[in-house]
Amino acid sequence: MEERWTARTLATWDAGFALPPLGLWLDPRRRVELGFASDPFGAGLAKRVIATPETVRFLRRRRRKAMPTFLPSPLGRSFLLGKAELRLLPAGPLPGAAQLEVKLRGGTLLYLRRILLEPVGLGGVPEAPRADAVLVDAPGTVAPQACARRADTVAAIRAWVERAQQNGEIPVLLVEPYTAGPALAAHLGRAGYELRMHSAIYESVRLCAAAGTAFERAWPLGSAPRIDQVVLLPWSAAAGEGADAAAPGVLAKLRESVPAGEASPRLRVAVVHDGSSPLPAELRPDEVFLLAFTAGVPEIVSHVQRTGAGEVLLSPDTPVVIGNVLRELGVARVERLGPPEQLGLHA
Repeated sequence: MEERWTARTLATWDAGFALPPLGLWLDPRRRVELGFASDPFGAGLAKRVIATPETVRFLRRRRRKAMPTFLPSPLGRSFLLGKAELRLLPAGPLPGAAQLEVKLRGGTLLYLRRILLEPVGLGGVPEAPRADAVLVDAPGTVAPQACARRADTVAAIRAWVERAQQNGEIPVLLVEPYTAGPALAAHLGRAGYELRMHSAIYESVRLCAAAGTAFERAWPLGSAPRIDQVVLLPWSAAAGEGADAAAPGVLAKLRESVPAGEASPRLRVAVVHDGSSPLPAELRPDEVFLLAFTAGVPEIVSHVQRTGAGEVLLSPDTPVVIGNVLRELGVARVERLGPPEQLGLHA
């Protein structure tokens, strides 16, 4: 009889979680033979990449050099890798964003990176299958307020847009382009607004549309916007706003494109931000909305709890508080992986 595995015998940290018995890396940060891409945010650093067909579309557009061989697998369909049975499950933020379930020798392991438990994303609500062990590679920390009452925040953004237009102003939203951009474009489009957007956001919208998300009246920003339109720009568009900036950025150029004159509309600028990093000092928006299209600490903890796992391994970048809370809630074994821990050099 084969010996039952534990998470520590099955998984290690090597620039991303790795499962050596399967020869598989999970969202690898370096070039490997075989990798799993949970969403399009990683570079897909593997010669062969397992991902959903939707994520493959994103990666094909984002990768221009050293294109890997893609091994697409639809959500929910099981397939074999050696002696293991693998299945990709919805993660929530984007169409095709996935968790990975691994069944091996009578046990189940679940890997997750970015998840979103509310139906405000574009990728459905994540499942939390029963698992013996969970690998958590959660990137960074978002502000708790950005994860609270997301539907209410989206409604508040719609109301802000409506007030700006009623006041004869052109509403401009600065957003993260790959997740928040398309999600807000879908919500605002369903509310009847015509959207003009930066090319980075428009590209994400087109790929989400190809995966089945409906977008209404969404167009690239090619000329000065009209008063009846909403403009979506990436956070980087704020560069060049300061008086001593070397060159005007996208937002500064947009301001210049609007005709001057007493009767001309002014831009009204809001930032939609997850609170994970400070806003640029030179940016002075009219409004700031805290909204994250990825799970915060309580949501990740809740999701792990729902699996019933008795063993949890955390990546080096996963917020420390997640491990602390899981221990307090009685998870039998919670460990943080990374070179110090794997070499026995505990703090």
